[in-house]
Amino acid sequence: MLPALALVLALAGDPLSPTLAVDLDGDGTPETVTAAASRGDVRLEVRDAGGKKLGNAKAPAPAGDVVHVTLSSGDLGSPGALLEVLAATDASECVSVWRWKDRTLTRIPIRDAGGKPLPDCGRPGEWTWSWQREAEDRPSSFVRERTAQVESGTLRVREAFAFAGFSLDADPQRSGSEINGVSIPSWYPATFYARPALEILYTRFDLSRMRAHPTARIEADPGRGIFALRLTGPDGERTIPIEASIAHRDEAVLTAGPDGKTMRATVSLGGDGSVPYELEVAGIGAPFDQIYAPAGGWRGESRSLFLSAVDELASKDLAGTWLDPSGRNVVIATDGAPPYRMRIDGALSTPVLAGAAPPLDVVLLPMDPSGQAWGAVLRGPNTLERVPLTCAGPDASSCRASGPGIKLRRLGARMNAH
Repeated sequence: MLPALALVLALAGDPLSPTLAVDLDGDGTPETVTAAASRGDVRLEVRDAGGKKLGNAKAPAPAGDVVHVTLSSGDLGSPGALLEVLAATDASECVSVWRWKDRTLTRIPIRDAGGKPLPDCGRPGEWTWSWQREAEDRPSSFVRERTAQVESGTLRVREAFAFAGFSLDADPQRSGSEINGVSIPSWYPATFYARPALEILYTRFDLSRMRAHPTARIEADPGRGIFALRLTGPDGERTIPIEASIAHRDEAVLTAGPDGKTMRATVSLGGDGSVPYELEVAGIGAPFDQIYAPAGGWRGESRSLFLSAVDELASKDLAGTWLDPSGRNVVIATDGAPPYRMRIDGALSTPVLAGAAPPLDVVLLPMDPSGQAWGAVLRGPNTLERVPLTCAGPDASSCRASGPGIKLRRLGARMNAH
């Protein structure tokens, strides 16, 4: 990584009024920027090589009486440069970036991954800011970094922002987090199921049998400094922090040494390298040493991966327009983004597999506490038995049938209900 251009030429006389000389417009002649701090803002002034005033602006600053100001610049890779103004007190720190164009000093917003501008000010020293370049012919990235102690160790976060003409936008390719020196990936957070469990799911018969098989989750949370393999089996749960990771575009190998053993998890990656579609665990022992995949991963020729088995079930088999025995339409639809909620005749429910008592395959818990809970028994791809439930608590395991089931037939299906 090459250091970006950052020239603070003078702190003459007043340490609160720095001066920076830089070619802002790319005409080959540097302009001079002077900053003068006051309560609540920094007055910026731009002059040409002869000392003629060209323009001015006000940058944000903390409300304190003594404001220390730093000026720096980052090369655009094409004619011109951006100007950073950092104004700080013991209580607050404000950062802004500016561009000189058409003889006007214009503020450039810094946008996070969601497209929202970062706050003007924050806690002093929380982040360190710098301009960084990968090569001489590349524009500088504006980078902020921080280090913090979290429960799992030392977390280092790096966020890069790339110039996009009218803003500095979050650049995921050059951003990242590390926990104890191990990079934390931003992967699709699906639950992985052992092959026998997925075979049960795809047969759509007695789904409670899935509970006898382990599941796996790769917990990768860059914000909280978590990178671990969470394994859940019939006898409980194990969480194994990842100690080393070697990643390529289509595969990553994760290792750790729990209980004197060497765990190795091989992750097959699809798409742009952010979608795990297969996981092989070795070195832990039974029942966890086996191959896993997300729901949908081994069904059919194409990979349509789901966050969980219940999401796959909800979108593939529960959603649709159904007919009850009286010929009335019953509309069941997924609602929102995964994890899905289900909308049944307008009422919202949460579909749950865990704890559904046989013969129920899934329990639909109402989001309105006064609403009706339902159970569903799958009778093939086009027939569904809908059972009213009474629940003694918030979990599906507390729900029991409170009346007879009603068979629903998918609208338009040519079949005999059975």
